[in-house]
Amino acid sequence: MGCCESSASIQSEVSTSSSLLSSNKPHYLTEQIFKKYDHNGNGLLDVSELKSLMQDAFPGENFSDADMATMHNTLDMDKDGSIGVNELRAFLRLYQPGQQQIRTKTALIIVDVQNDFITGTLANPYSAADIVPIINNLRDKFDVVVISYDWHPHDHCSFVESASEGKVAIKEEVKKFDPFTFVTLKEDKDRPEHQQILYPRHAVQNSEGGKCHKDLVIKDTDLSVYKGVKPNIDSYSAFFDNMKANDTGLTAMLEKENVTDVYCCGLVTDICVKSTALHGAEVGFNAYVIHDASRPLSNDNIEPTKKVLTEAGVGWVTVDEAVKKAAPPKPGPWVLET
Repeated sequence: MGCCESSASIQSEVSTSSSLLSSNKPHYLTEQIFKKYDHNGNGLLDVSELKSLMQDAFPGENFSDADMATMHNTLDMDKDGSIGVNELRAFLRLYQPGQQQIRTKTALIIVDVQNDFITGTLANPYSAADIVPIINNLRDKFDVVVISYDWHPHDHCSFVESASEGKVAIKEEVKKFDPFTFVTLKEDKDRPEHQQILYPRHAVQNSEGGKCHKDLVIKDTDLSVYKGVKPNIDSYSAFFDNMKANDTGLTAMLEKENVTDVYCCGLVTDICVKSTALHGAEVGFNAYVIHDASRPLSNDNIEPTKKVLTEAGVGWVTVDEAVKKAAPPKPGPWVLET
């Protein structure tokens, strides 16, 4: 009797695992799927646990040890030796249950290529206009294009002018602040207390400085996302504000388009491009920064930025590498490039 109960239990477990993987949108069930295959309960998938998942995802495939080592290394974006929940989510975005195949769909996220960051109040010192033709030439290599706008109200909390005029609720005594000073924003109903760097007023809604560079190609089919729209909280990332208290809607836009991989470029590498890529990886997209289609606020920040990104599993790629990676994948049920 005990043997029969054990067999029934095993059959139920297999059925549950298979049904989770056969969901139309398996990445929505990432946590449940992860728990099913995390046999030792340590919060990570090792090679043997990943093999169990892959055998259910691709029934009939005979995965060798070498196959599994390659797949595990490929999915292990942060190279820590194990597959975490977000890395599994990135795989499940690729997985097509009905066909039991891997498919990719790419998005180019063009971050804040706006006048104020090129020739205006926060003009970039590294010839930022030079990236405009580079980005224009990249557009058609990707399935989806997103234009991200920094889009602030006139008295935004990130503006040095707002803080100096007492229009921002800060812990410090109101005075004339210098640009790039840190202040502490008081907690409010929208977000917790946190530090904020003060910038010259920039990218004000409906201003000339908030417009994209005149030569940047923008099409009616492009998706648009506006960030930093609330007066009391800043948003470097095109996905969330700086405290992840407010969602811009970009994740839902990309999911509607069935995007799996996001490539970020624009201004500036070490702030908004970095934050966008990090959040993209956090919500389970394969994320990359195209560094030669971007410009930093400071060259001194490039290596630290690269380190933070690569440790988070974000790819640091050139234009040529991005184009190669974004090309349609070779046919096959589970082939993944390393």
